[in-house]
Amino acid sequence: MKLLPFSKRKIKGLMLQLFLQLLTIVAVMVAFLLIINSTFIETVYYLRSLKSMSNVVQEVDAIESTDSTFLDEMKNIENKGTLYIEIFKDSSDKLVYSTVMNELIENTIYEKEEGPQIFASMMKAKDISIKSKLYTNDAGVFYIGKEDAIEMEYFICQSRLSTGETIKIYTQRNVIESNADYTSDIISTVINVSGLTLMIAFFIYAWLFTKPLIEMNDVTKRMSKMDFSQKCVTKSTNELGQLASNINSMSDSLAQAMGDLQEKNRQLELDIEHEHKMEKSRKEFVSNVSHELKTPIAIIQGYAEGLKLGVGDNPADKEEYLDVIIEESKKMNDIVLDLLELSYYESGSYKLNESRFSLNNLIEDYAQSHKMLLAEKGIELEVLIPDDMVGFADEAKTGMVLNNYISNAVSHCEGEKKIIVTAREINDLYRISVFNTGKNISDDVVEEMWLSFYRGDKARNRKDGRFGIGLSLVAAIQDMHGMAYGCENKENGVEFWFEVKKHVKDLTI
Repeated sequence: MKLLPFSKRKIKGLMLQLFLQLLTIVAVMVAFLLIINSTFIETVYYLRSLKSMSNVVQEVDAIESTDSTFLDEMKNIENKGTLYIEIFKDSSDKLVYSTVMNELIENTIYEKEEGPQIFASMMKAKDISIKSKLYTNDAGVFYIGKEDAIEMEYFICQSRLSTGETIKIYTQRNVIESNADYTSDIISTVINVSGLTLMIAFFIYAWLFTKPLIEMNDVTKRMSKMDFSQKCVTKSTNELGQLASNINSMSDSLAQAMGDLQEKNRQLELDIEHEHKMEKSRKEFVSNVSHELKTPIAIIQGYAEGLKLGVGDNPADKEEYLDVIIEESKKMNDIVLDLLELSYYESGSYKLNESRFSLNNLIEDYAQSHKMLLAEKGIELEVLIPDDMVGFADEAKTGMVLNNYISNAVSHCEGEKKIIVTAREINDLYRISVFNTGKNISDDVVEEMWLSFYRGDKARNRKDGRFGIGLSLVAAIQDMHGMAYGCENKENGVEFWFEVKKHVKDLTI
């Protein structure tokens, strides 16, 4: 496996922190074990050797010196611990047995029965000076001695056997120290290798343990930035798995809550915008009503004051003044009636009288009643509606919608001066369109023109008898029917449209 350079590997803070904590524990444990090993292993070996010497005293004491197997058993005991044993007669310095004697007997022709007596008279005890006394127990007295001739130090155990003989057991101190050092080296190597293995194992453990936590941290960071697209992925069923599942659940809940909140905010913005529009509409309505009523009131007041002051003494002048007053009063009455009718429609109090009727006949009736007005303005009216189109609605109110559309078209018809009325089927509806040649409508007034008293000509020419309520009535009537309406700019004019329900049966009127 090829490892990436250290600079290219990303080690997260949590992983590094956990690994360092575990590494510290391992380092402390390794250091503690190495200190114990270097400090006490030699002492342990010393104590073990001294105990072994105590056991040897008991083993030698249990052997019968007169037995033919005595020398063999002694050899076995000496070989166990690389020991040197000397046995003296009673409390004197007369040597009756030594390890060297046993070795000489094995390598000579003397019999084992006579060998000890022969070599005992020849052998001398080890010339060892006592350096220090260690301690005394039931097994005997323990010393540290030194053989000056060869500069060798020994641990010495001196004890009395049950036969009354004195036994001295020697073991070389350097052998014990060598064994202790060897064992210490082995233990140190095992500790170091174990520590290194634990470091690698802890690194892998830290990576495996913190990986899901790091992923959860990334997910929660995204959540804090309102990004709920990322989810925690874990196969574990323990607390970490439950935490990941809870984070995912919280993410889904927050995403849903944020979606609901955004939808409510959007709806609130729309409501606020609608309120602003309604407030603006209310103010414009009051202003428009005031404007429309102010003029006829002023005219009526002026002409009435003129009559009172006798301005028109001539009967013909008085007649003209009265005609003006009557005409302006009629206009005021028409405005008030339109407003009352509009209010009646918008309040929901009006009950529709729906029935089937011919769309073609409805439009032909309007064409015949306004034939002279169209001719006077030089406008060509073209009706392209099949005879078999039968609608189902309040015929009188639908006629009012059509009348207002055509009246609006007549007022704005320019250029070729052509008005075209068409109809087409859309599923179970008819869409009736009134097109007139002329200028297009600006996009920023498309919604405003359905408000009361809105007129595209800001000069408000009163000669055509229009007050800007016609399209408001259209909107109110279509809303009562639950039918759509609208307008579209065409290449050389404007097209207003409204929809009428189709009659369920194909009837001929």
